[in-house]
Amino acid sequence: MAAVRRWLNLAPILLLASVPSFAQEELENLLSEREKDEAELRRLSGQDLETLAEEELAPTRFMLPSGEWAPRLRLSQDREVDADVYVVGPGDVIQLYIWGRFDKSYLLQVDPEGNIIVPTVGTYSVSGLTLREARALIHGKTAAKYPGVDITITLTSMRWFTVYATGAVVAEGSYTVHPTTRVSELIEKAGGYIDELRGKVEQEIEGKTVTVVEPARRQPVSRRAVEIHHSDGSVDRVDMDMYHATGDMRYNPYLRMGDLVHVRYRRDVVYVYGSVNRQGAFEFQPGDTLADLLVLAGGVSGTAPIDEVKVWRFPERGGQAVGIDLVGGSAGPRALDSVVGTPLQSDDMVFLRTRSNWQPKPTVHVRGQVLYRGRYRIVPEQTRLRDLIDMAGGFTEDASLADAVVVRVKARGAADPEYARLRSLQAVSGLADMSPEDRAYLKTKNRERRGQLAVDFVKLFERGDESHNILLEAGDVVYVPEKRRTVTVSGQVKQPGLVDHVAGATVRHYLAWSGGYAWRANRRDARLIRARTGIRLPLDDRLELEPGDEIWIPEKEYRDWWAFTQGTMRTIAETLTLVVLVRSF
Repeated sequence: MAAVRRWLNLAPILLLASVPSFAQEELENLLSEREKDEAELRRLSGQDLETLAEEELAPTRFMLPSGEWAPRLRLSQDREVDADVYVVGPGDVIQLYIWGRFDKSYLLQVDPEGNIIVPTVGTYSVSGLTLREARALIHGKTAAKYPGVDITITLTSMRWFTVYATGAVVAEGSYTVHPTTRVSELIEKAGGYIDELRGKVEQEIEGKTVTVVEPARRQPVSRRAVEIHHSDGSVDRVDMDMYHATGDMRYNPYLRMGDLVHVRYRRDVVYVYGSVNRQGAFEFQPGDTLADLLVLAGGVSGTAPIDEVKVWRFPERGGQAVGIDLVGGSAGPRALDSVVGTPLQSDDMVFLRTRSNWQPKPTVHVRGQVLYRGRYRIVPEQTRLRDLIDMAGGFTEDASLADAVVVRVKARGAADPEYARLRSLQAVSGLADMSPEDRAYLKTKNRERRGQLAVDFVKLFERGDESHNILLEAGDVVYVPEKRRTVTVSGQVKQPGLVDHVAGATVRHYLAWSGGYAWRANRRDARLIRARTGIRLPLDDRLELEPGDEIWIPEKEYRDWWAFTQGTMRTIAETLTLVVLVRSF
C-alpha cells in the first residue's frame, strides 16, 4: 500500500518531466527561427534590380552597427544637413530608392577612394562634392539607365573622419569627428585654450598657507584668428570671439576630413572703456572698425546717448599718444552711428562717455507701517519727509512714530579710518592696549546705526516741528516699525519675561509684576536699557518706561570665601617668613 502511495506521489512529477522533451524541442526551434528573423531585420542590403544576379549584389551589402555600442555611434546635429554645404566623403551612406514600374532600394556606401558603386549603372567619384551635387550625379546616371521611373536619393548615415588640433590648446593631437562637428567642438575636445588651464599654487598670506588657483600659462591665446588648414592647401580663418559675441554660425564652421585647426597666441589688442557692457582689452585683427569693437564689448550700455567718443592712438613710429575726437570735443556733436565705421589700429584706446545726469531716476523706499509700502520717485532738493509719507498714504494705526527712522544708505558705506584702526587693534590685542578714550569711541561706534539720520517723527507728525521735515535723497530708506506693547524684564527676578506696557508706569511697577528681585540679584549694577537709543541707565524705581525698554538685573558675582581665606593665610605666612629672614641678617 505504501509502495502504491509513493508511485502515485511520483507520477505527476514524472509526467511533468516527460512533457518538456517535446516542448523543449519546439521551443528551441521557435527561438532559432526568431533569431533568424531578427538577424534578417538587422541586415539592410541592396535589393535586386531586374536582370541583376544575386552574386552581383554582394559588393553592395554591408551591416549597419548593432548591439550595445551602436547607440554611441549616433551622431548629434545642431540643425538639419544643408545639401549645399555638406561635403560627401568616404564612409557616407546614401540610399537610392527606385519606384514606379518596380520598387528597388539600395544602400550605397562611398568607398575609401571616394567612389560610389550604383549597381548595374556604374562607379562614380563623389568625394569632395556637395550632397546636392552627388545627388544630381547619381540621379542623372540612374535615370538614364532606368527611364520612366521615380528616383529618391537621401543621405542615410554620416561618416567619421580624422582632424587635427595644434597650437595653443591643452591637448594637441588627432581627433575623430563627423561632418557636423564645428571648430568650437574640436577645441573643446582638445581640452580648450591653454590660457584657460588652471593650476593650484600654494601661497603664504598673513602667515597662513593658502591654495590659490591661477592660470597655468599667462600668455593670452588668439581666439579671433583660429586657422583651418584644409587638405587642398587652402586656409580659412575663423573668429571665435565674434561667434560668441554674435552667435553667428558663420564664425564657427563645420570641419572637413583632414582639416588641421591651429590656435595661435594673441599679438595685437585694442582697448575700450566707458559706456560699454564689457570694458577692457580685446584682440585686434587688421581691418577692425569701431563697430567690431563695440560688438565684442557687448554693445553700448544703458540708454543714455553717447556724448563723447575719443580714440587715443600711438604714432606708427612710436612716441606720445595723440587723441582723436570722433564724437564731441573738436569733432562737435555727432551721432555714434556716423562714426562706427572708423578703422582702428593696434593698441588704440577708445573711450565712450555719456552724461552722468541723463534722465536721473532718484527713488526712495518706504517700508513698515504705512498704507502703501514700496519705492517712490522723488524730486531732488524738493521732496521732503512729510511729502513722502503723504504719497505712501500716511501711517497705519499700529505705526510706532517713536521708533521710525530714516537711513541714508549711501552714507553707510562711508569709510571711518579711526573705527577701522580700533577694530584692527582690538582683533590683535583686545582692549588692553587702548586708552579709555579709544575704548569709549569703539563702544559708541559699535552701538551706532550707520547712516541713520537724526529725525524725530513724533516731533514732526504729532507736534508740527517742521525742522525735522528733512529733504530726502536718492536711495534713502524710511522705516516705520510696528508699535511695541511690552517691556522686557530679564535677569535675576522671580518671573523674567515680557510685561505689557502701561503708560506712565515706573520701574517699580514692572519689578513688582515680575515677582521682585531674586536672592542672587545684584541691585547695585542693575540697568535700564532704552529701546530707542540703546543707552544704559542706572536702575531707579522712579524712572518711567517706554515700550520696548528692558530692565536688566545681573547676578551677584560668586565668591569662594574658603579659597579666599586659604590664599590670604598663605600670603600672610609667606610675608612673616620673609620678615624673619630679613631680620636674621
